[in-house]
This record gives sequence, C-alpha cells and structure tokens, in this order.
Amino acid sequence: MTPSAIAPQTLLLGPFQPAAEAQLTRFKAQNFTTGFWQKQSDLWVSDAEGQQSIRSFMGWLRVVDEMLPAVSEIEQFVQDVKQAGFRHVVVMGMGGSSMTPIVLRQAFGQLAGGLPLSVLDTTNPGSVREIEEAVPLAETLFVVASKSGTTAEPLAFGDYFYARMQELKGDKAGENFVAITDPGSQFVTQATAQKYRRIFLNFADVGGRFSALSYFGLVPAALLGIDIKTLLERAQA
Repeated sequence: MTPSAIAPQTLLLGPFQPAAEAQLTRFKAQNFTTGFWQKQSDLWVSDAEGQQSIRSFMGWLRVVDEMLPAVSEIEQFVQDVKQAGFRHVVVMGMGGSSMTPIVLRQAFGQLAGGLPLSVLDTTNPGSVREIEEAVPLAETLFVVASKSGTTAEPLAFGDYFYARMQELKGDKAGENFVAITDPGSQFVTQATAQKYRRIFLNFADVGGRFSALSYFGLVPAALLGIDIKTLLERAQA
C-alpha cells in the first residue's frame, strides 16, 4: 500500500476551515504523509518514551504486505484441519482478538467449504456451557487468541477446554488446539508444552485494535471459508 492509493478529498468545514487549513499546512511542512508511512513516531510526540510506545504499534501500516506471503500457509493449515476431521471451530479471545471473527461470521455467515465457527468472549458460565453442549468436542478446533499471551479470559477458556479434551483424548488433547499470540509470550511456552496443533506468531508491532488483517483475523476468516487472498488484495487496493 502506498500513500498515492488514498484518493484526495474535499471537505467544507465552515468556521473550522481556517484551523483545518493551518493544520494541513503544518502537515505539509513536516512531510507528514511520507513520515507516516515510514512510521516516524516523532510526528505525534517529542519525548523518546512516547515515540517508542507509538512506534511499537505502527505495524498495522504494513500488515497487508506482511500477510500476503502467509496466505498459502494459512490455506494449507485449513485444508489439513478439514482432512483431520474437524467439523467446528471455537475462537476464544477478548477485545481485538475476538471482534474480527464475530464480524466476519455475522457478515459472511456459513460459506461453502468453510467450517461452522463460534466465538467465546465472555466469562459468563452459561455461555461457556452453551458452547460446550453445542459443539462436538472431539471434532472441534479451539483457537486460543491472546496477543500478550497473558490475557486471563482466553487462557482460562483454553485451560478449561483442554482439560475436557484430555478426558476424551488423553495426551493427544493438544491436537484440537491452536494458539495465536506474539513471539516470546509465555503462552508460546504453554502451547508448546501442551503440544498444540499449531502456533501462529503474530507481529508484535500490530496492536490488538488493528489486528483484523493479521493472523488474529485471517486464520478464523480462512476457517470460515473466506478467500483471504482476495480480502487482502482488496484491502491493499
């Protein structure tokens, strides 16, 4: 994606027009557009700590370019899951890691070739029980999504359903679990020890609020049957 991909706009702002034009003049003096795409955090704050904080969450600017090479990997994973006999998917997350799967499921519904998908993003015991009773546990893939690897709710969901799966499959319980998290998180260690089917390492500089087109959004999307290559290409256009 390049700055030229964004079409110019004309706005009539009434009494706010002078202030807006003054700010645009400052942006031009800063060469703001180029700096923005180069992740120059000094465009917002001057202190080093603030700049580092902003810089650490600007990966979303290039996430489409980063994810396009991963499309075949994700699609192959989905094919492997289907061939292994899984018939349902449960995504377990909170906030940014669960909102995209919810929106995609509501927008696209059940697609041909996709798997039915549920999202668990509440600690309400009734909701957990409802999921447990509604899905074929032994044939369900549980996707535990936590950027930090320390989010209490999805990790608790994962622990609960992992224990239930141990009752059904013993030391092969991990075959029914997938982790999506940042590199180096403590959840990577746990998922490795429990022999999760797959661990997807997301980009550490992509914040949860901007993670829709990262592994957090695209893995559930592909499991739903969405053409993620087309999705990314349209986002890039």
